Amino acid sequence: MPFSAGDLVYIFAGGWLLYSLIRGIKTMRRNSFRAGLYSGSLWLLKACLVIYIGFNLLWGLNYNRKGIAWQMNLAVEDSVDNSIAAMTEALRDQANAWKPANKEGQKFNNGRKEAIEAYSRLKNEFPWLAYRPGSVKPSLFGVLGNYMGYSGYYNPFSGEAQLNTHIPGFLIPFSTCHEIAHQLGYAKENEANFVGYLAARESSDSSMRYSAYLNMFLYANNELRHLDSVKAKTNFDMLSDPIKKDLIEYRNFLIIYQGPMEDLVDAFYHQFLKLNEQPAGRRSYNKVVLWLLAYYKERGVI
Repeated sequence: MPFSAGDLVYIFAGGWLLYSLIRGIKTMRRNSFRAGLYSGSLWLLKACLVIYIGFNLLWGLNYNRKGIAWQMNLAVEDSVDNSIAAMTEALRDQANAWKPANKEGQKFNNGRKEAIEAYSRLKNEFPWLAYRPGSVKPSLFGVLGNYMGYSGYYNPFSGEAQLNTHIPGFLIPFSTCHEIAHQLGYAKENEANFVGYLAARESSDSSMRYSAYLNMFLYANNELRHLDSVKAKTNFDMLSDPIKKDLIEYRNFLIIYQGPMEDLVDAFYHQFLKLNEQPAGRRSYNKVVLWLLAYYKERGVI
């Protein structure tokens, strides 16, 4: 389908829940409050159970997989060490090298095409990362995604990868690779980040590589700041002026759309991740640094 079937399911489900709520209130007015409350609570419990069971059968069991580190035989440690400084410098240099000089943005269709091609190359080294078919689509919710604070999401009920195409263009290529990693069964956010990075670095497109290296640099430099804040600031100062311009654009973008809706979604998602084998919650995304370090130590390149 050229459009998101999963988003239509969400819209239909939201409308159905609203209709059911209104009908339940009317029933409670006509009949006794106690009887209406009982039947409504029972209906809600059944609906939650159906959603919970369906979610786990279609997707949730992936949180219990052994994961990409086991598949690649990577020795991932529990915390970062001093080698993160050298790796962060390497990520910084790669971001500077791959920043497109005369390319202001990245269109969604191009990002999708390049991401699928990148995974096609990656499967030559890791056959289990073969990606087919290419079901990556823009979200139907448009700018609403900016207020909710997401750049993309995986729909467990349709298997589609959804992209928020209203975010700054340089973020879209890596976000596309990240969501495809979810489609391949990597449920944990740190692993989806790592798999997305592995794919993006195989791309021949400079925007794709830049997007991945900049994202990984920001994660790594943030972790380095806890060990050596001076070195982290030096790394940031050594970013090229075009990259600093992108980061200013991103900061302004976050300020514009920051609000109570994003805070509510963020709090809910934090708890959701903690309940699904990711005790760090939202900081699970940052944990990709541990996978990057293991890869860097084994191969000597990033």
